[in-house]
Order: sequence, then C-alpha cells, then structure tokens
Amino acid sequence: MRACLTLDLEPDHAGRALPRYDGWEPARVRELLALLSRYGAPLTIFVVGESLAARPQTIELFESAGAEFQLHSHTHDLAHPDSLDEIRRGKQEFTRVFGHAPAGYRAPEGRISPEGWRRLDAEGFSFDSSIFPSFWPRPRYLRFSPEPFRPAGTRLLELPISTLSRARLICSLSWFKLLGWGVYRPLLEKRALPEPLVFDMHLHDLWRLPAFDALPQPWRSMYSRNQQQGLPMLESFLELLKKRGATFTTLGSVVGERAAVA
Repeated sequence: MRACLTLDLEPDHAGRALPRYDGWEPARVRELLALLSRYGAPLTIFVVGESLAARPQTIELFESAGAEFQLHSHTHDLAHPDSLDEIRRGKQEFTRVFGHAPAGYRAPEGRISPEGWRRLDAEGFSFDSSIFPSFWPRPRYLRFSPEPFRPAGTRLLELPISTLSRARLICSLSWFKLLGWGVYRPLLEKRALPEPLVFDMHLHDLWRLPAFDALPQPWRSMYSRNQQQGLPMLESFLELLKKRGATFTTLGSVVGERAAVA
C-alpha cells in the first residue's frame, strides 16, 4: 500500500482569517521535516501561487528536503477556487519560481467543478487532487468515487483525498483533530486502506498559531479541538502506517507510474 502525504501550503487558516505566515517559520518547518525524515515520508506540497514570494526561505527548506511542489490556486479565493484566472496566474507564478509548470492542482477546500477540471486539462495539468468524496465541502460530493478517476471529457487524473469506512470519514489531520484519534485509529489499524492513501494537512493543523484568535465562530470552536495534538497525531499516524507496511511516495510518482503502465 502506498501512502502520499500532502500539505496545503497557504497563509495560516487561509480564507478564514487575515493572511499571516507564522506557520511558515523555519523552526516550525524544520520540526515537521525532522518528523517526516524519521519515517522516510516525502511531501507533495500544493502551494498558493501568490504566497511563493512571502517566505522564500521556507520554500527552500522544503525543496532541500526533497518535497514535490504543485499548485493550490493563486490567491486561495474560496469564491473562485478553480477559475481560469486563479489557475493561469498561479501557474505563471509557479513557473517563475520553479522554472517549470505545475503538473498537479488542488482547489481551495477541494471546491473543484467540472468546468475547473476542463480548464486544468486545457492548461496542460496532468492531475488534480481536490475531491473530498465525502460530506465536505458539500454533501453532493458523496457522489464522487473515492478511487482515482478521470473526469468526463478530460485526460486529467483525479486523485481524491482518501476516506475511511462506509461513513467516508476524511483522512486528514484537520479531521483527526476534530473527531479524535480514537475514532480514526481502529479504522486505520484493522480495515483495508485506500490505494493509494492520500492524506491531507495544513501547517495550522500542527500548531496553535496567532491567526487562530482571528477566526470567526464556529471555525474557532472547530480548530480548538485537540489543538496541541497536531504533531503527536501525525506521528501516531505515520507509526501506524509503518507497522502496516506502507510505502511513502508522492502524488507525482503515483501519476507517473500509472502513465507508464498505460
């Protein structure tokens, strides 16, 4: 079983609080990278285009650790998560910084649409990893397959964020903290896991950051759950996957392997 750890690299609590970058501080990032290094777990990072210039030292830290970068829109605009403007401007900034266009995309809060998929396909993206095939961000997303699929009329591969059990509980650090590790641990220990397992997290899931105080209700209540347990829960998750024999890889590698077989 392959496990892909993905990080949405964006301003702290993006779209829900005023932009801050306390979670991007090098000391915090080194703490995360040290944990991932102990388990040989690379990151696939979906970065907000306009944030690339905010903390170049942090980008370099992730690059030096071998992280794979993809695009997470240009401004993290929740009202226009997959507009052509968000996609093109983000792609332009990404290409300026990294010297090549992104292959993958993730819409803010997973809010991708059929039109967004077609735009990504026309702009040369090879994959998307936006869909939460669950009750979030809208109950209608339950109609999407939890397995990788190609959206109709595109060459694009969609790699959904994984869900667990018939209840389709989302496999992300935000949801681990909200519902509790006691809910997720038995599902991860005893049941068949998705292939590949796509896990999602944010820097604000790992630490209590100053932007938390600016969150409106009910977001402050939601993020107050297990507030100091982000890193410990992530380590427990990595340890459990290691015991189950998981191989850690990137989304780009999964897409490349599928393309080679095809």
